[in-house]
Amino acid sequence: MYSNRIHIIEVVCLFYYIIGIFFLLLSFYSKTLSGWSLHGKNLFIRLEKDESEKSYKLYTLKKKIDNTLIPKAYFFHFYIVGLIVNFFVLLQDFNENYNIEQNVYQILSSTSCLLQIHLFRRLLEQLFVIRTTKKSFMNICSYLLGISFYVITPISLHSDNVKRINSVNLFALIIFITGNILQYDSHVRLSKLRSKDLKEGDDLYKVPYGGFFNFVSCPHYLAEILIYFSFFIWNWNIISSLNFVFVLLGLIKNGIQTHTWYLKVLGDAYPRTRKIIFPYIL
Repeated sequence: MYSNRIHIIEVVCLFYYIIGIFFLLLSFYSKTLSGWSLHGKNLFIRLEKDESEKSYKLYTLKKKIDNTLIPKAYFFHFYIVGLIVNFFVLLQDFNENYNIEQNVYQILSSTSCLLQIHLFRRLLEQLFVIRTTKKSFMNICSYLLGISFYVITPISLHSDNVKRINSVNLFALIIFITGNILQYDSHVRLSKLRSKDLKEGDDLYKVPYGGFFNFVSCPHYLAEILIYFSFFIWNWNIISSLNFVFVLLGLIKNGIQTHTWYLKVLGDAYPRTRKIIFPYIL
């Protein structure tokens, strides 16, 4: 019965990522899907531009979806959901595998433990480091996608395989730590660009410098890609590979939007030599 339940969960995860990857690929060509993926500064510009010009042309359902916005400050919901789901995944591990002769490493999924650390750091970062404005929103589709992702991801990254520490795991761990350090550094640099006491007329956005911002527009996206790549290396299975591809496509899409926004809004002040996510490549 238990094995049947696990099989069903795996199938659900597979379908989630396959369908998600399909729509992410489609969003590179569909203006509607691309618009629903916007958030923060990218969405703010679109709203200012489209409010008077295009809203009357949209179908009723599309208009409702377009205009249903969630404050970007609610990003922390994603990490709370992920932490709760992942906690129960770890608790299930402990209840089913606990043996006084085994250590924690042998009874708990390594990737689930690392994911819990990552999600906890992201929650603290979102609450105490990242600064958002009252004009910063995300589309309801982006919000629901985020919630669903952090429900599915803890389940899909869980691995029952008991593994000894080896060179591959150590390599994955180094990538995981590097990704978390890079992401924290990038978010701190972004937060310093915006004053806590933002006044009317102050510039909302400035050109970020330092760290990997000297090479790419979105080092925090590169960091997230590294983190999920480390999970893929650690688990080395189909579901983890689909999870990584899903994250990769989503962040490349968001990175292109952010890079385009920088070039368009900041103009000549923005360094033209910067790539989007991957230094010297893309």
